[in-house]
Amino acid sequence: MNQKLIISLVAIPILFGIFGSWKEMSISVVAICLALSFSNLDKFSRIKGAGFEAELKNAVDKAYAAIEQLKELGISLTGPIVDELSISGRLAYFHLKYKLERVAEISDTLKKLGASQQEIDKVCSTLYDRVTSDHLGKIFISLKNSNPEKDTLFKDLVNWDMASWDKEKINVFIKEHNLIKNGETEEYFLDLDYFFINKKLRREDKWLS
Repeated sequence: MNQKLIISLVAIPILFGIFGSWKEMSISVVAICLALSFSNLDKFSRIKGAGFEAELKNAVDKAYAAIEQLKELGISLTGPIVDELSISGRLAYFHLKYKLERVAEISDTLKKLGASQQEIDKVCSTLYDRVTSDHLGKIFISLKNSNPEKDTLFKDLVNWDMASWDKEKINVFIKEHNLIKNGETEEYFLDLDYFFINKKLRREDKWLS
């Protein structure tokens, strides 16, 4: 089974499931099924001559194993489609917690299929990078609130590129400008550490909107 094919195709429905439409995601899942099915057909072209039965049995066993893996992948990818269908056309809110759980399921399935951690991280980076940026943004907002006399330091905060920041850089920023960290700021730092390790939300009640 072509792992690079799997990784590249799985990335598409993850993106559509988080930011796109369920129709586009459905088409992507069908594409995955077809691609994975045809990627193993070449094995049967070599089944001829001596040892036909043994090689055929071996090929069939591998095909069944591939089908089982494909089923797991299909189940993982179908969940987000059903979620999207259930709230389409309604003013409904889908908690970030469940989006992270869905991506974690897809990540686990990719691991079973033999994908490397680097490949899995690349596929899941769209959501994980966004949530990391949101955590960093919450830290800056708490710093702004606890240092009202230094409000100009946080000018146009909403447009800051959070991807250029990390925990170490923020601590340098705090020290350079002698900023006060209140209890909530410390909690947001703990939230960030927890997310880095677990890819889950430490305080789900802080992510209700």
